[in-house]
Amino acid sequence: MQRARGLIAGTLVGVPLAAFMIFWLHAVVEAAALGGGVVGLAIFAVVATRGDTREAAADAAWREAAPDLPPVSDRVVMERQQARLPGPPKRRSSSSRSAIDGRDGDPIGVSTKEMESK
Repeated sequence: MQRARGLIAGTLVGVPLAAFMIFWLHAVVEAAALGGGVVGLAIFAVVATRGDTREAAADAAWREAAPDLPPVSDRVVMERQQARLPGPPKRRSSSSRSAIDGRDGDPIGVSTKEMESK
């Protein structure tokens, strides 16, 4: 049902916009059709993905069946709160010369002992 509403809303905005661009702005027909189509498609996407009463009913049924689980509509929150896998720690450099410095901060090819002896 939401897709049909989105299609209707996108058509009701996209077609008049294209006609306006053709007749009053004297745009090229292809450019006006492209502009109206893009705006109509954007409106279709917004309206077609909007929640409806069936989604609320499904969410209520989900909560009733498993009250300890999160609601169905919280998918975005669940994705953000995913556990991070352990991995090697990221090294942070404290100097701006980190690209040419060695592991202990010495320039590549010159050790600390060589620097002290000079």
